[in-house]
Amino acid sequence: MARTLFVLIAAFAINSFFVEPAIGQFTIPKVKLPKITTKETQVTMSDNDGVTKTADSSQGMKGGDVRGVPIKGAKIIFSNSPDGSNPKTSFTSSENIYGRIDFGGRTMLDAFGWKAMGNRDFYYVSYFLKILPAGSNQGWEHDWHNGRTYTLVSKEEAQKTYWNFDVLPDPSKATTLMSALADELQYYNSPSGMWPAIRDMENARRLFPQNGTYNVDITIYGDSYDDWGKPAGEFEKFPTVSANLAFQFSGTDGQRIAGGYAKAREAIESANNRKEMLHAMPDWWANASNPPEPKLAPARLVPLIKGFIGQWNLTYMKHMIVSYTGPLWVIQKNDLGIPEYRMVSPYIYVIYKDPKDNSCQVGAVYMRESYSGAGTYGAPYLGGIRDIQYIDCAAVK
Repeated sequence: MARTLFVLIAAFAINSFFVEPAIGQFTIPKVKLPKITTKETQVTMSDNDGVTKTADSSQGMKGGDVRGVPIKGAKIIFSNSPDGSNPKTSFTSSENIYGRIDFGGRTMLDAFGWKAMGNRDFYYVSYFLKILPAGSNQGWEHDWHNGRTYTLVSKEEAQKTYWNFDVLPDPSKATTLMSALADELQYYNSPSGMWPAIRDMENARRLFPQNGTYNVDITIYGDSYDDWGKPAGEFEKFPTVSANLAFQFSGTDGQRIAGGYAKAREAIESANNRKEMLHAMPDWWANASNPPEPKLAPARLVPLIKGFIGQWNLTYMKHMIVSYTGPLWVIQKNDLGIPEYRMVSPYIYVIYKDPKDNSCQVGAVYMRESYSGAGTYGAPYLGGIRDIQYIDCAAVK
């Protein structure tokens, strides 16, 4: 009887492992588990220097499974400092958290096999992170490689024998950037780490329903490559390095935690804008047009601009109307051919000062008039702002 009961329990456990996580999501293919050697199944240990260790550097093993191919000699430490000093394994929700991978003397380029990619301007890894209550058996062990995103690694970082990355950084100083597209540099504009997992108030409350200790499970991994240097897509061969940290959540930190993602996105956008800052008036500014439309005359347009950008406490500096061809006003109609509004064809570019960071920026606004019926239109109004770019305030003339 006892043997029969044991077999039934084992069968139920195996069936739950493969079926439960996929309900309502996708059909799970047969999973080929890597062979586990005696050496690889040793118990995970934590020492006092903030490093999560296992035999053969296979951090983050669960239930005897190894994620991909652990990079030999690589280890992750966690710290309150971006440089990885004074590492530890337990943090509170009031702290900032940073990670550092030591590749055991090898360069990051070698550790992830990036020489197969040829000469590149940048590289990338994938950054898996999951937050669960301590001791929880929720989730699915093999989801670490599913739904992957990409985290930017600069060419300079790839030549180093370590890599510093954000886990839960000061949002105003977030530097580890994520993208859904691997090879498009311009799309690396979101923070990596815990912020995108937490995201906003609603998700934060769902993720941290009560005070207590949560486990933050992290795996940094790269692609596997064929003999031609092309990504092979075999997750069993992905080079990996994994570790866990304990995260003590308190509701008193809820507002900070919930607002961090938005602040980090804003900081990243601001940093990118400053990197691309104009240090002289753009050449096209001199090609302004002067349409024979009283509504676009400075005496009427400038007060309209000031009123529009004033809702964000922006200070008007100057504007120009882009050169155009064709009619000045373009009528937008609905599916029935009835006018909805008319719009000034050229954009109006405005230079303004933002008191939040005392920066000067240039952006485009448009002018529209809503249809009033009987061939008439209402008062003009502005919309935008788009195509924003920082400009050195000293260059505005």
